Amino acid sequence: MKKDNLTYATPNVADVTQTMSDVPVSESKELHAAIKNVAVVQCEGFRCLAYRDEEIWRDFQTGKELPEVKSVVFTFSV
Repeated sequence: MKKDNLTYATPNVADVTQTMSDVPVSESKELHAAIKNVAVVQCEGFRCLAYRDEEIWRDFQTGKELPEVKSVVFTFSV
């Protein structure tokens, strides 16, 4: 079987890659408190990295309160 010259499309590459230092952190909470309580949680229709703020689960990246957390998938020991 003879292969003709094939050309492959170059995948689109983002111009800017966000780094952890670029990610906004909730201004009202200290980061060290979040690091102690990190987990992947299952909400209705999605999973995300989250932290426990007293009795409230918050999105790790934005600090926004999460809707009802169905379960904790796994936790991190830091």
